[in-house]
Amino acid sequence: MGFKVIDASVLLHSRLDFGKQEYLAPNSVILEVHDEQAKTLVDAALRAKRLRVVDPGRRALQKVAVMAAATGDLGSLSANDLDVLALAVEKKAVVVSDDYAIQNTAKRLGLLVEAGVQDGIKDVVTWVSMCEGCGRSYAASKKGVCAVCGSRLQKKPFKQA
Repeated sequence: MGFKVIDASVLLHSRLDFGKQEYLAPNSVILEVHDEQAKTLVDAALRAKRLRVVDPGRRALQKVAVMAAATGDLGSLSANDLDVLALAVEKKAVVVSDDYAIQNTAKRLGLLVEAGVQDGIKDVVTWVSMCEGCGRSYAASKKGVCAVCGSRLQKKPFKQA
């Protein structure tokens, strides 16, 4: 049975069974846990060696950042989210997260994804900034107004085939 890498939302809001599966999490995710009940669960899982804290390497982080930029998700992902994805890339692990930007990027990286509490994403998308007026599209990182007509730009999904 392979590893599963979990993010903070899963630690805080799901009912993980640490008795049946070994999980990994980057230190940045563990530091996000402030709720006493969740801390108790994390501490018990660490003691039982069902949860291991592992930080990803620089190469995996770079690979994830490139893909997240390509999908348009980079602006929606925190440094901790990037750590989760990079660790999953390194360990060829399943990503367990309710964050749609994490799920979208993970799928584009070829990783398996499991949702914690919510339903997972249905479609893998690339985000673009689209002009409300003329419909011109820009990279998702472009904010503000259209260079052609001056109308406001909105982030919109572009579904992958």
